[in-house]
Amino acid sequence: MKRFLNVRILFFAPIVLMGLGAPAALAGQNECGGRAAEIIRRAYPSATDADDGTLLFEGATVTLPKDDNADSDPHAVICRVWPVQPQLTLVAVPLMTEQSDSENEGDIELLVADSTNLKIKQRLRLDGLMSDDAVRVRSVAFDTARYQLAPGRTAFGLRVSLEGSSRANPFGETTLWLFSIESDALKPVLDNIVVGESHGEWDTACAGEFSETTRTLSMVASAKSAVADIVVTEKTTTSVNTVGTDNDCNSEDKTTAAKHQLRYDGSGYSVPKDLKRIE
Repeated sequence: MKRFLNVRILFFAPIVLMGLGAPAALAGQNECGGRAAEIIRRAYPSATDADDGTLLFEGATVTLPKDDNADSDPHAVICRVWPVQPQLTLVAVPLMTEQSDSENEGDIELLVADSTNLKIKQRLRLDGLMSDDAVRVRSVAFDTARYQLAPGRTAFGLRVSLEGSSRANPFGETTLWLFSIESDALKPVLDNIVVGESHGEWDTACAGEFSETTRTLSMVASAKSAVADIVVTEKTTTSVNTVGTDNDCNSEDKTTAAKHQLRYDGSGYSVPKDLKRIE
């Protein structure tokens, strides 16, 4: 399966606090408010209309949201007014070059627009982020928890959730990227950390083993830098199911915890390989 991220900087962008399941930061995901078409026209003035209501731009298909339900189509445009800077609206545009039941190919372009006149202020294209096959992209969402690098410097997040189709070998994964606006350009500052993962192998009746990991990010003052460190708090629960003598399904759980500290190196936060999305 091809899953990769090459950052192609077109115009250019800092951070703080959530892992999996941040209701306030993730609620009300799609706030395009019927303005998605106008945003796309401004961002891609050469885009043309297709017969199915989508837009075509340089070989890629852009799907407009049918309503404000962000979970209705992971390939549709989503918008979010940035709470820390409500004069700005965050937009994620899936640019799909191939779509089928077996696989998809596509990028995401992040846009930062003026909330009033929809002028595009910054943009950043993330190559291959919508590409999948057996493990499908289930949802794309903005994370606007207060990821604060330093006073006056705050970043926003983008989460991409994947889901496998196998019942015998269930798999799910949510990955977080963080971005900030610096020198009037959009910049990635944290590349690809898995904040939620679940997988297992079982006989589809009872016997098997399952594992679930959640990671929460929080900002702490750095002893070595004016930019905050990120503490990643990790919790993993492993469950082993067995069939008892009375044919009941018995489960034995084991929970472990760990912490990781990520430090800003002047351009971003380095993520350990074992916390990253599987390529």
